[in-house]
Amino acid sequence: MKNIVIIVSLLNGFLFSTGLLQLKSGNIKNMNDETVFLKGCNLGNWLMLEMWMLNYADRGIKDQYEFIKTLEDRFGQNKAETLMDIYRSNWVKEQDFDIIKSFGMNTIRLPFDYKLLMDSDSKPFHLKEDAWEWLDLAIEMAKKKALFVILDMHGAPGRQSGMDHSGRVGYNKLWSNKSFKEQTDWLWKEISKRYKDEPTVAAYDLLNEPWGSNEKDLKKIVLKIYREIRKNNDNHIVIFPGHTSGIDFYQNIKSISLDNVIYTMHFYPGFFGWGSATPFVHAEFLLEGLPNWADKMKSFKSPLLIGEFNVVLKEAGGGEMMRRYYDYYESLNWPATMWSYKVLDGTGGVGEGTWGMVTNANNLVDINLKTASYEEIRKWFMSYGSMEYAEDENLKYWLTTYVEPAVLDSLPPKPPKVVEAPGNDILPNPWKVKDIGRSLKGGQRIDKNNWTFYGGGDDIWNSRDQFRFAYQKIKNDFEFSIKVDSLKNTHPYAKAGLMIRKSLNDNSSHGIINIFPSGKTEFGHRDNNGEAMKAVSGPSLDWADAKLKLKKSGSIVKFFVLNNQKWEIMGELDISKWGRLFYVGIATLSHDNSQLTTAQYSAIVLKN
Repeated sequence: MKNIVIIVSLLNGFLFSTGLLQLKSGNIKNMNDETVFLKGCNLGNWLMLEMWMLNYADRGIKDQYEFIKTLEDRFGQNKAETLMDIYRSNWVKEQDFDIIKSFGMNTIRLPFDYKLLMDSDSKPFHLKEDAWEWLDLAIEMAKKKALFVILDMHGAPGRQSGMDHSGRVGYNKLWSNKSFKEQTDWLWKEISKRYKDEPTVAAYDLLNEPWGSNEKDLKKIVLKIYREIRKNNDNHIVIFPGHTSGIDFYQNIKSISLDNVIYTMHFYPGFFGWGSATPFVHAEFLLEGLPNWADKMKSFKSPLLIGEFNVVLKEAGGGEMMRRYYDYYESLNWPATMWSYKVLDGTGGVGEGTWGMVTNANNLVDINLKTASYEEIRKWFMSYGSMEYAEDENLKYWLTTYVEPAVLDSLPPKPPKVVEAPGNDILPNPWKVKDIGRSLKGGQRIDKNNWTFYGGGDDIWNSRDQFRFAYQKIKNDFEFSIKVDSLKNTHPYAKAGLMIRKSLNDNSSHGIINIFPSGKTEFGHRDNNGEAMKAVSGPSLDWADAKLKLKKSGSIVKFFVLNNQKWEIMGELDISKWGRLFYVGIATLSHDNSQLTTAQYSAIVLKN
């Protein structure tokens, strides 16, 4: 590991008086022609809210749009804005920048929402009177602490993916609406006017995870924004965002000459791709996956910004594995910013792992945004400014110590994969079974009331599903309960549970109550065919008595978990528009379609 301490001390002396960072011979350099490794984190949930980071994902509010709209509907727009200003004033304070530096970092990636800048969708191309308040503040505090800032448009006009991290679930109109595209161009032009000569700003990250359309649409809008920035004589590094498929579609651009451009991807092996979160998966990614990317970037003659990454779990390698990632990225001069600085937990403490560098040390205040008074919400937001933190000391140690991590000269033992079901017993009549969405062919073993299913599939979450489904076709009221005895951890998001489904199509409306390998439960539902799912987290269950239940009465289906020996309702679903017949059954998902998970069920009772 290079001497980060020396680099940071140099920053304090001259870096912010020497001009903008530039890409030279494939490396990021300052005006003294010294290579600069941008090592940092994301300041998530500050200028763009994500409910899970606030520990508010299971409170019936799915995204920032609904969060702010709830405040506006209850208290009016002016008071809602005042409350959000109080929130932002307290979520991040100057001492947070000191903590970031104490982890050996010199950079923050700053996710922001376009609505901080632009008055409203009904008044496009018009900046708010206080448009620059929060970006200016972040840059000012970063400059004071000798930190670089990467400006990251996390939520663009019209939203770029329809996912919660773009600000509004199910809203994905940037690509289809000409006005939203023009507003995005215009906003980046205004940002460029404001910060074109600001050396604290290391780079512009044009669009975060822009997965709502195809590569062609993405390239078109990115090149348009790039032109606008360069027309303004702004020579900042511009970051071209990758698609889910990668960055190859940016090769051989002839319509424009590119200068000072780098590219970005987000890597979460063990959570999103590459199997389950284990030391083997991370070692495999470091030894085999990332070298392929290193070869690719030689053809681009550019570093790759790893804009988001995190090992999270101590059992998957924790701080030592994070150090290996940072060291590898530094060896290639790839900037790297982990996700994220702060993520809250209901009961507090780092525990066996956290998505943040810091979290709350103690239990969180329990507030219902829909019913709490203005004063209660104000105090809730104020409390973030004085919250006692629990720092991830293991991560901090490994990111600041001169002790080298153990060398990964060979892969640790690979967890065995099941790719072919060891059995395919016939289910008792009237049960049937199907691998939905062309998932890896599964199977089952049936022993009286003890059933074992082998299921593949990538996900039950987005607009289309892949999983193994054992089902009955039903038209009456019913009650269906089951005990989940075990679930193989092929991935943290492997699922075993009960589902009601409108059809056997892979994009069908449905509701599911399931358990993950961790024991955590979840109620999920797709209200209309082809939509992304919505979900509410449930309690963690003891595997000795992990029981789930569905109950239909009239047009309402209720979803339960057995928690502390009592049936606890997790959610309900109105299926009045589904028609007379529907499908009820057992859903098994590996969340890694290269292998099958194994789920064991017992105490299977379906009454109808």
